[in-house]
Amino acid sequence: MANSLDRSDREAAKKKSAAAEERRRVKEEKKNDVQEKKTRKSTRSRNKKKSAARYDTKSMMKTMAVSVSILVAVFLLLEAILLIWKAMNFAPGDTSYTNNDNYWHLLNIADTCIGFIVGILAMDVLNYFERGQKARRDEERAIIRHNRIVKPAIDMYLARKNSLITPAGEDFKPFQIVTNATPRDLKDLYGPSPINTDSKRMKIATFEYYTKKLNVAFMNMAEDINFDYNPEICDAVLAFINETTYGRSALDSIVAYGEEGNRAVRNSLIRQLKESSDNPDIFEAGDELNTALIVLHMIHAQEDALKKYLDAMEELDHSSQRRIKKL
Repeated sequence: MANSLDRSDREAAKKKSAAAEERRRVKEEKKNDVQEKKTRKSTRSRNKKKSAARYDTKSMMKTMAVSVSILVAVFLLLEAILLIWKAMNFAPGDTSYTNNDNYWHLLNIADTCIGFIVGILAMDVLNYFERGQKARRDEERAIIRHNRIVKPAIDMYLARKNSLITPAGEDFKPFQIVTNATPRDLKDLYGPSPINTDSKRMKIATFEYYTKKLNVAFMNMAEDINFDYNPEICDAVLAFINETTYGRSALDSIVAYGEEGNRAVRNSLIRQLKESSDNPDIFEAGDELNTALIVLHMIHAQEDALKKYLDAMEELDHSSQRRIKKL
């Protein structure tokens, strides 16, 4: 009997060890996947920065090549006509053709073609740079126009995000972008918002509302602008949209926990948040805590995207000011 119990205990220990090893393996694979995703995203960003310039350069070279080819063909045709005319009207070694007006007329036409070749090349280069500058200015104006809508939405989002991750009684910094919020900081997520205009509504509900508002503003921006010359802004905008999309269902669930009839689930979530460590294992967390961890991960990813967006917008503003000063 004792041997049977020992064997059962050993088997249970082996299963537990195997389960723990499997969780570690899955966690490690997830970390590797995240790192690989970041690497791919960085590579795509670098390639995108070069793609617009490569495309414009190829377009310019193609236009110049066609123009020059046509003019060179005309020049060679005139030279051929000149040689044929000389062969038909003058004997070999006869240089008297230089006194013929037709000869000089054809020669002048050929020289004019050479001048046209040089002129067309110069015009193509100037037109290329002018088109590029105009396209850049148009894109910057479109970005600035959309940013006038996005910036207030960002401020509203930041205020609600920071109220959500600030427990009651602690210092509230409404416009802090990047934070080190932990699950315990979410313990007051169903409390009333400290912002007067929110009329004491739940923090999580106001956060959800302004997250959707900002997401819509970013989506309109992404749909309206090609970002050929400002890929960093595009990457930041799309990063925010992607993270919000992936975390939307979890956020909706957390908000639903605050409705009437879900008191038990809500209390369970708050208790788990208060007892949580700074870095809980998402695979070992309960269903309610797991959902909250997904929302917290979304918040941190949104913070990173917003910081990149604001930094890129600041750089765009500086570069625009430098170009204006040069004019």
